[in-house]
Amino acid sequence: MTEKIRALIIAHREQMAYLVVGCMTTLINYVIFALLTQGIELHYVASNIIAWMAAVAFSYVANGKWVYCSTSHRGWREAGEFVLSRLFSLGLETVLLMLLVDLLTMDKMTAKLLVAVVVVVVNYLTGLLVFKRKKGA
Repeated sequence: MTEKIRALIIAHREQMAYLVVGCMTTLINYVIFALLTQGIELHYVASNIIAWMAAVAFSYVANGKWVYCSTSHRGWREAGEFVLSRLFSLGLETVLLMLLVDLLTMDKMTAKLLVAVVVVVVNYLTGLLVFKRKKGA
């Protein structure tokens, strides 16, 4: 039984690591968003952008090192590609937040949690494009 569990963990290490890093990134994003919207009452879109920047900085380091085990040169090019891949999710997150908050009059914090689920999946897929390179690329 232990061998089956060990084999399952080894087979799905990347997904499990992404789940942990994704939860930590989401927590960073959510806490900063809450502090800005609830604490200093900054508009939720501005708060979302600032929280996104902090989360992306953490996510780049953590995903490259622990999730995708990137072997490429960790330089400006890779960082730039990662940020560009995440810009799509920033746009998606902001549009979804605006729809939920402004059109459906949902609470900002609840909307942020719901949108986070979509963003985690999108970010995993776009992260694969940045960190999973063919050898020699």
